[in-house]
This record gives sequence, C-alpha cells and structure tokens, in this order.
Amino acid sequence: MKVQRSNADGARRFFQAIAALRGEPAGVKVGFPAGKASGEIIERAVYNEFGTRHIPERPFLRNAMRANRTKYVDGMKSEVRQIIADAIKGRTRARPIESALNRLGIVAVGDIQDEITALSSPPNAASTIRQKGSSNPLIDTGAMRAAVTHQIVRGGLGGILRSLRGSTSLRL
Repeated sequence: MKVQRSNADGARRFFQAIAALRGEPAGVKVGFPAGKASGEIIERAVYNEFGTRHIPERPFLRNAMRANRTKYVDGMKSEVRQIIADAIKGRTRARPIESALNRLGIVAVGDIQDEITALSSPPNAASTIRQKGSSNPLIDTGAMRAAVTHQIVRGGLGGILRSLRGSTSLRL
C-alpha cells in the first residue's frame, strides 16, 4: 500500500524549508568588492567604467550585467525552486543558498572577464597603443581582469525572494 502525504504535511515541510533558509546570505557582489582588490585596481576600474576627462567610458561591468541579467535571474530562480523542492522532500544540503550564490558569482566573474577581454570600443589612442604595446583598451598587465571577484552578502532570505520578483537585489 502506497502512503500519500497530505497537503498539510507538504505545507508544513514547505514552511520548515523556508524557515531553514532564513540564516542564508542575501546576495552576491561581483566586480571589485571593497577589501578584495587594491585601491589602484578599483580606481582603474572606475575610471574605465565611467570615463574621465581624458579616458573614454568603457562600461565593461554594466555591459556584462545587462547582457547576462536574464541568465542570472533564471539561474537563481531554478536554484531556489530546487532547494525548496529538496527541502520539502526531506533532502537537505549544507548552506544551499550560499552554494548557489557562489556558483552565480563564479559565472558572473567569468562574464565580466570576458567583457574586459572583448571590449574594443572606443579604441585606445595611438599614443596609448605605443605606450602599452597593445590595442586592447582594458588590458595592459591583466591585473584588473585578474582582480575581478565575487563576495557573498549577508542579510537573510528577503533579498533572495526580492530578486526572484525581478528587482536588482542580486547586487550584480
């Protein structure tokens, strides 16, 4: 004889799963989080991202985030659905949201690094190309590209649930 769970049992497990996620992190910062990159690298990234009087704007962070936003949101929705489904079925993983955010952070870091490599417009000035020996606007030594990283943001389940509604709470 097959025993079926009642709707009440499923609801109870669902709310237990939600309660278990309350201590999980709220998001992930990607780029050059404070304390993870040197001031010189952060300054270089900001000057290139937003431009200065002498350096044209080369928005590698914004380009990467805009181009991949749907991928990030869809990925987190899928992860959260799976975590809740696993919890309802009694299968638990250690720090499931943190693991999902780490995976998202790794993907986003790669996307930013790819954009740094691929961005070619506006081109370097002829004098800059002579000085660097390269025409790639965002790569000289490779230090800025190598410094792109991610950092988990603490703050609870609320940030994850807001991100699933389509806000920018993923902090990407």
